Amino acid sequence: MRPRPGLLHHLFTRVYFPENAEVNAADPLLASLDPARRETLVATEASPPGTYRFDIRLQGEGETVFLEFR
Repeated sequence: MRPRPGLLHHLFTRVYFPENAEVNAADPLLASLDPARRETLVATEASPPGTYRFDIRLQGEGETVFLEFR
């Protein structure tokens, strides 16, 4: 059987919430990232209130930061 196209490994990321700006600013992972890359890990508030949007982009412009756990 031949592997099908697509992801062959698990991907790991994190999501941060915008109302936790103070906590987010102190987070070592977020602090280590360029601001443009940091934005890929922060959800945006959506409608209705109390809901969020978090898009995961696998490649290209705005690609989500992926993490490697060992």
